[in-house]
Formats: sequence, structure tokens, C-alpha cells
Amino acid sequence: MITNMDAVTVFNGRTDKATRRKLFIPTVIRGVSYVEAKGATVTNNGVWSSDVQYKIRIPFKARIQDGRAYLSCLEYERLEVGEALKHWTIRKEDLLIREAFAGEEVQLYEDELAAYAKEQGFELIRITEYADNTLGGSLFTRHWRIGGK
Repeated sequence: MITNMDAVTVFNGRTDKATRRKLFIPTVIRGVSYVEAKGATVTNNGVWSSDVQYKIRIPFKARIQDGRAYLSCLEYERLEVGEALKHWTIRKEDLLIREAFAGEEVQLYEDELAAYAKEQGFELIRITEYADNTLGGSLFTRHWRIGGK
């Protein structure tokens, strides 16, 4: 798989039990493949809408922050916060940026994450689909595929 982007950061969401707010844990992943598709449509009443679709492929051999292990979203959900910091997952409604997260925080609320992205000029991508394609094929073709808007 050809990689064309140095890094992305996946932000895995977890519910803070004390505040009942969503907290996001960042994981920087280096050496990924990235494609952006822009389109526009016209409806019957003449209204234009633009649509941007993102496709990110993370090779099985990508460099994951701190050597974190991938878990399915169901396994990840059962982890306590301390253990969750040692793992990463892909789940619908999680967030992603097309850069390495440079902040010091290990957990951010969504409003803090949105403020960071705006301040840095990054676009937050919401994950809308994903596939785990790491079970078959050679080590060079195994990957996780993420789709987002």
C-alpha cells in the first residue's frame, strides 16, 4: 500500500462517568493513505449542496503512538480509562484530523477538541464508516479503512 500522508490522529470517544460528557483520547498514527473526494449536487428545486468524502487507509504495519494495540470497538468500550490509554479503535462518530496532535492533553472534551482544531486550522473529520481488513492477505495489503465527512 502506498502511503501519502505523514500522520493522522484518531480521537476515540468515551463517556466521562462523572460529567456524562464525551471525552476523546487522541492516538497519532504515522504512514497512512489518504484520499479526498469533493462533489456537488443540484436538487430539483435548484439548491446546490457540496459533499466532501474522506477515505483513510491505515496499513497494518503503520506506526501507532506509544505502540498502542488495536481493539474492536466493543472490547475498547469495556476498558477503564487507564487501560484505554494503551489501546485504540475505530468507531462511527469518533473524530479524526489529518495531522499529528501536538497537544499535551491525553483526554479532551469535544468543545476543547473543536477549539484546538479551529486554532490550528485543522478540519475535524467525523468517522461515518470503517472496515477491519487486517485478517486476510499479505502483511502489505492488510489495513483498516476509514470513511468520513
